[in-house]
Amino acid sequence: SSSGPPSLSQVSTPCIVAAMALAMRRALGQLAGCRRDFLGQACAAGVAVGRPTLPRMRPAGTAPASALGARGGARAFASGKDSKDEVLLDSWVCPDALYEATMGGDEETSLDVDQQFIHDFGRRNEVWRQRVLRDDPDLFTQIKAGQSPKYLWIGCSDSRVAAENMIDARPGEIFVHRNVANLVVNTDFNVRAVLKYAIDYLKVEHVIVCGHYDCGGVKAAFKNQDHGDPLESWLACIRDVYRYHQEELEAIINEEERHKRFVELNVVEQCLNLFKTSDVQRRRAHTGSRPDKFDCAFPRVHAMVFEPSDGILRRLPIDWKEYIKKYRNVYQLYDADDFVSSYEGA
Repeated sequence: SSSGPPSLSQVSTPCIVAAMALAMRRALGQLAGCRRDFLGQACAAGVAVGRPTLPRMRPAGTAPASALGARGGARAFASGKDSKDEVLLDSWVCPDALYEATMGGDEETSLDVDQQFIHDFGRRNEVWRQRVLRDDPDLFTQIKAGQSPKYLWIGCSDSRVAAENMIDARPGEIFVHRNVANLVVNTDFNVRAVLKYAIDYLKVEHVIVCGHYDCGGVKAAFKNQDHGDPLESWLACIRDVYRYHQEELEAIINEEERHKRFVELNVVEQCLNLFKTSDVQRRRAHTGSRPDKFDCAFPRVHAMVFEPSDGILRRLPIDWKEYIKKYRNVYQLYDADDFVSSYEGA
């Protein structure tokens, strides 16, 4: 018998495959370690690092790889192996910037629908970013440190009425919640979670409910038509506003004017819904009982309406004290005099 390693012909195919797989895994592990060291050094130096490029087949009819940018491939977040037994990095890898994702293509016409969308959004994001860097160079450093807005804005989801546009706000200035017809529904966990976070953690001083004329949600609530759930269930909350003020609304002859008044009354009712919540009452009771620390009871609640045809925000003059006095025995949960005991028992 001969000594020494067996010849290739004496080794079975499964053994060869297993040995090659083991060698490949070890090599990938070493590469991952090198990449982790590189990423750590790059991040410490403030250098953006892209994803590794993974070769792949391009389906017929799609854009060439050059149009997808030089940094394609899958992101990896956890150490160990995935379901395909591939080694994963144990460090986060920054995603591609949108504006870089389609760089390298010969012509924009070579992009498919999704790539064109990414291209357009990326270009607009970069234009905005460069404008901010020019006009307010410290902004990104400031907002990276966190947020401390003074305002909670509850507005409509309509694409024409973004809060930041209407008051020319900077990023980090307004905490925003939007839904169809700017409703404050006390059983809606979404708006209640926003309200809780804004009042108890961000300590906002002002809550604005802003409606707008030509509101599609309010118009839909005018119609005796089933719009299908969940939309119809949502519109029922607006119809309740009509029921509360039916006599006043039906006295208005002109349909457009009736719609505008309906929009305004809807805003008023949502503000009253805010006053009903334990979050608002608890905070107002606390701040109102500390004149040494607060100028008045916070948060302040404001009713506003936006006119799309001229871009003007209009305030709705409402005597909140009269409303609160009228319904105090129904909705009041806290009082400044017994705030401590009420809060501890809440």
